[in-house]
Amino acid sequence: MPGPDRRAHAPTLLSFAQQRLWFLDRLRPGRPDHNVPTAVRLRGRLDQGALTRALTEVVRRHEVLRGRIVDTEDGPRHVAEPVETFVPTITDLTHTPAEQAWQRARELVAADLATPFDLGTAPMLRARLIRIAPDDHLLLLVIHHIACDGWSLSVLWQEFSAGYGAAVDGRPIALADLPVQYADFADWQRSYQAGTAMLDQLAYWHEHLADLSPSVLPTDRTRPAVWSGRGDQVEIEIPAELAERIRTLGRAHEVTPFMTLLAAFQVLLARCTGQADVTVGTPISGRTRIEVEPLVGFFVNTLVLRTDLSGDPGFTDVLARVRRCAVEAYARQDVPFERLVQELRPERDLGQHPLFTVMFQLEEPPSLPSGLPGIEVSDHQMPNDVAKFDIEVSMTDGGDRFTGVIRYAADLFDRDTVRQLSEGFRVLLDQLVDSPERPISAWETPPGLRVSRPAPATRSETAGEPATETEPEPATETEPEPATETGPATETELLVLETWAEVLGVTPDGVDSDFFELGGHSLLASKVMSRLGRALDLELPVALLFYHPTVAELADGIDAALLADLGAAAEAEPLPAGKARHP
Repeated sequence: MPGPDRRAHAPTLLSFAQQRLWFLDRLRPGRPDHNVPTAVRLRGRLDQGALTRALTEVVRRHEVLRGRIVDTEDGPRHVAEPVETFVPTITDLTHTPAEQAWQRARELVAADLATPFDLGTAPMLRARLIRIAPDDHLLLLVIHHIACDGWSLSVLWQEFSAGYGAAVDGRPIALADLPVQYADFADWQRSYQAGTAMLDQLAYWHEHLADLSPSVLPTDRTRPAVWSGRGDQVEIEIPAELAERIRTLGRAHEVTPFMTLLAAFQVLLARCTGQADVTVGTPISGRTRIEVEPLVGFFVNTLVLRTDLSGDPGFTDVLARVRRCAVEAYARQDVPFERLVQELRPERDLGQHPLFTVMFQLEEPPSLPSGLPGIEVSDHQMPNDVAKFDIEVSMTDGGDRFTGVIRYAADLFDRDTVRQLSEGFRVLLDQLVDSPERPISAWETPPGLRVSRPAPATRSETAGEPATETEPEPATETEPEPATETGPATETELLVLETWAEVLGVTPDGVDSDFFELGGHSLLASKVMSRLGRALDLELPVALLFYHPTVAELADGIDAALLADLGAAAEAEPLPAGKARHP
């Protein structure tokens, strides 16, 4: 992956993952959903100047941290800005009583976490150093996910530690040159996507995810039309004795602890949903090239793991199925999740994540700075009240035990329900590992868990069996009405129609033509709304097109926005309730 000869601060391509987050930010602006926080407590004699120098050097080295996203005719582009755009914030609370100082520090942390980024303004990293006492500090970093992932935090803290040690000693901060920048990876990814290897991987996913119906847990409340992002979390712990049995079983059947934990959780999902076709998402580092290992950036990809639990298998058989599914997915991990959604075009809405609603992951313990002269470093836990999925199980391998949290959508679930899910997982895992040869139907669903009635048979459940069909009711024959297409009747409809034709490369038949049925998708929707906004000198939200997908409907929505902008209406017409197309 050779780094191209790029001009400084010249716009560069976004990766598929970055492009997706940029679009979601435009769809739902002003939200902190994709803020990635990390905080450490620093006890000892801290050199504030050395800390600032070390952080600044990290930002200088990694263009993605000091960049911004600009919208162009050719789509969004990344522009790297000078390192001077990064200025840490220093808050001194040493003259405040300790208890009040910590309360104020927690308030500042919460406020920084809740503050969204403006992707059009650099940098993508905010840093705040809070002085609690002369020898007690809290360092908070908030990074937009468009510039960072979990692996990146480890890289960042390693470089910060090396830089701080050099600065304290009065030495130049001399870190090895980076072989490439994130923009080089984004450029390589675009080229790789056009190759035959990618087409083979796509063919696998098309077959593997055909007729997919995402596993959806029964909820306490009706799913809202639009995802709010409100979330909470409950803790989960697998004690040392059970963790050791999990590892022993895994070694005997050549599966990893992640696969064993996932297999048990998918059995639990099957029980709760009444479905034997169980689907979850899981993140993977996405760093398949050695050149990108030392980079800060958004490389993580999402894999869709679909396991067939039909036929009442024993848990050992479930482990084999999960292992096969995971290995096949890992071998085809180069397909970005964003492209997968674009290719499969699932029926979706703004209230539900596409392809899966449950995320499951086993993470490494959080990275921390190390080797800081005279400084004791410890992790500072922060609340997480943002939900990206219905349920997200995030576990950590602590060596002797597994710990973690289950994050959940507060719009859908009560806290007690998720507590029962957490306890039910531990109980069922204990049973499955204790007698893995027994069929999974032999185990009762842990008490207190909400369950659904069995769903209709899925593709995998009916494989090799004759289909049973219900005789349809006789239909009353009526003469079909001749299809008619209406041409544009207003200037706004004509503008919308012409813009669609330019962007889609297909001329709509009339004002009832649907943007998405013509081949439109999220990024083309963003391009359409940008062009219409420039033509009308008006800020038009991308969500308008998802709620008004035909030429006529979109023109009406734009006219309402124009009236509101001119002051002819007291307020803009609200978006209608109900489902809308998901990006």
